[in-house]
Amino acid sequence: MRENHPVTQQELAFDNGATLMSTTDPNSYINYANDAFIEVSGFSLSELEGQPHNLVRHPDMPSQAFADMWFTLKKGEPWSGLVKNRCKNGDHYWVRANAIPIIRQGSVKGYMSVRTKPDAAEVASAEVLYRQFREGQARGKKLYKGMVMRTGLMRWRSSLVAMPLRWRLRSAFIALFLLSMLAGYMCQLTPARMGGFAGAMAIVMLVVMAWLESQIVRPVERLCQQALRVATGETQQVEQTTRIDEVGVTLRAISQLGLMFRWLINDVSSQAVSVLKATDALCQGNDSLSRQTDQAAANVQQTAATMNELAATVRSNTQTAAEANALSQATRSVAEKGGKVMNNMIDMMEPSMKVRPKSPVLPASSIALPFRPTSLP
Repeated sequence: MRENHPVTQQELAFDNGATLMSTTDPNSYINYANDAFIEVSGFSLSELEGQPHNLVRHPDMPSQAFADMWFTLKKGEPWSGLVKNRCKNGDHYWVRANAIPIIRQGSVKGYMSVRTKPDAAEVASAEVLYRQFREGQARGKKLYKGMVMRTGLMRWRSSLVAMPLRWRLRSAFIALFLLSMLAGYMCQLTPARMGGFAGAMAIVMLVVMAWLESQIVRPVERLCQQALRVATGETQQVEQTTRIDEVGVTLRAISQLGLMFRWLINDVSSQAVSVLKATDALCQGNDSLSRQTDQAAANVQQTAATMNELAATVRSNTQTAAEANALSQATRSVAEKGGKVMNNMIDMMEPSMKVRPKSPVLPASSIALPFRPTSLP
C-alpha cells in the first residue's frame, strides 16, 4: 500500500457545510476535483489530475478499510466510511467518504466520492478502531461494506446488520412457528392433534409469509435496485407504482431524485455549452484584438522609424544651419575687416588727392636746349 510522507499529525479543520467531491476513471486515476476538495487537500488541480487517488491517502489508514471499499464498489454498491486523508503539507483531515461507481450502459466508467465532515465522536471511535487494525489487535472484528462486523463466536451479534429483508421476515415466521409448537406442547396436545396443529400453522404462516414477501419484500428489493441504478447514474427513470404507502412514496421520491439528477445534468451541460460558446467568442475576439494590436504595434514601429528618420533629418538640418550660421558669422567678420581696410585706404589716399595750383606752360620755342655737336663718321 502506498505510503505518503511526511506527516505532521496536525488536523486541519474545515467548514462543516463543505462538500468535497472528486471523480476517477475505472483505474482510480483522478479526472476531476471540486474547489472544496482542492482547497482542503492543498493540492492544485494540475497536481491532482491524472494522479492515482491514493495520492491523498494518510499512512494511518489501515489496508482493511480500502480493501472493504473496493470489495463493495466492485459489487456495484455504494460504500460509506470514515477516512483520514493527508494534505499536501503533511496535515490531515477526517471525512465521511461516500463512494459509488458510475455506471453507463452496464459498464463501470469511473467512481465518484462525495465527502462531508464527521462529528468528533465518530472520529475518536475510528481512530481507536483503525489503530487496532494497524497493530493487528482487531481480533474478532472485520469491516464489511463500511460497517464493523463481529467474527468468530461473537458473529451472532452482527447477524442483523447484514441480514437481507427476506430472511428477516422468514426468521420471524420460523421463530413464531417454533413458539406455536411450544405452546401446543405446553397445552399437552396429543400427537395427532399436535401434528394437525403444526400442519395448519405451517400452512397459515407460509401463506402469510408469501403475501408479506409479495407486498413488502419484493417491492423493497426492486426499490433498492432502482435506487442503486439512479444513484450510479445508469438511469434516471424508475418504474411507476399505484401504491401510495411508504414503499410507493419512497419510489416516487427516488423517481423525483432521478429526474432532478437528469435535470441538473442537462442544465449544467447546457450552461457548459453556453459558457463554451461564449469562451470561443471571447477567444475569437481576443485573436482579432491580438491581430489588431500587432498591426498597431507594427504601425507604431513604422511611425517610430519615421520619427527617428525625421529626428535625424532635423539634427542634420540643425547641424547644417549651425554650420551656415558659423560661415555667415565668419563672412560677416571678414566683411567688417574688409570694410575697415577700405576705410583705412580711403583715409590714406585722401591727402594726395587734394587739388594743387597749375604751373605756367612755356612754349616750346622758348626752351633752350644745350648744343651738342655730333661728330660724323
